[in-house]
Amino acid sequence: MSDPSTNLIVNYLPQTLSDEGFKEMFEKIGPLKSYKIVRDKATNYSYGFGFVDYLNAEDAERAIHEMNGQKMDHKTIKVSHARKNDSECKGANIYIANIPRSFGEEDLTQHFMQYGEIIQVRLLREKSTNESKGVGFVYYTKRSEAAAALEAMNGQTLLKGYPSLSIKFADINARKGRAPYQIQVHQPNLRYPTPGSNPYSGGPHGPMRSSNTRMRFNPMSGGYSNAMAGGDMGGHILFVYNIGYDAEEKTLWQLFAPLGTVTKVNVIMDHIRNQCKGYGFVTMKNLHEAEGAILALNGALYNNRRLSVSFKS
Repeated sequence: MSDPSTNLIVNYLPQTLSDEGFKEMFEKIGPLKSYKIVRDKATNYSYGFGFVDYLNAEDAERAIHEMNGQKMDHKTIKVSHARKNDSECKGANIYIANIPRSFGEEDLTQHFMQYGEIIQVRLLREKSTNESKGVGFVYYTKRSEAAAALEAMNGQTLLKGYPSLSIKFADINARKGRAPYQIQVHQPNLRYPTPGSNPYSGGPHGPMRSSNTRMRFNPMSGGYSNAMAGGDMGGHILFVYNIGYDAEEKTLWQLFAPLGTVTKVNVIMDHIRNQCKGYGFVTMKNLHEAEGAILALNGALYNNRRLSVSFKS
């Protein structure tokens, strides 16, 4: 067990900071026993905080004095002694949907700071416009603080006319004990990169199919292509199970398009019965959007079926 007089927690680190850079920052003060930026094991994404453990208490105190409040990439880092329960920061991240699009990180912080010390607030944004997608994450120092925020704010409305917040723990692999998220998919106003190429409408822009050819909808090109021709366009592939035997490509597109940039959808068909086998694949361009889609849709109820969404293994 680490000595509390030598073990420090460092909050508000830039996501771009490398482990080696983190080490060099604090090794200038004195020799270290250990150092670690806390990252997502699957994606290596930095959660914006880490720990350094010095060989002696004097260096730890000097690090707090010299490094606390230092500016780094428009952030002000916070250096302090790590409490014993700082190791319990796992599971202190919550995922929030239905955030008003006009909200920035500071607005979201104001609504959630009363429930505990916040390490990081992150909104998912459109890459081309930098506009908020209405979903994001709030990372607390302790899971109990995150639980308090979830309990108090889930179902609340931040702005009049907006749907109520949907909040869950941002733990992709653990959904035990949480009520399923209910989905109601209407015909949304879908946006296609090629104007007028809606493949779901009739006429010359409709999908061309034959009994011998499996066609795959590609929203980036605005149409269908032969599933056997061409390779993967790149991106992060999600496996989506229990979508129903009547599901089509547009079913997956309607579910996932609001959560990020979808580059490809593919429903697996039973050609003998001429129906979906109940599962398919969605390719999303951005890793964090793919993670957000898993958090939003894995375990959700769609047409009275519980969806299973995960990264393709």
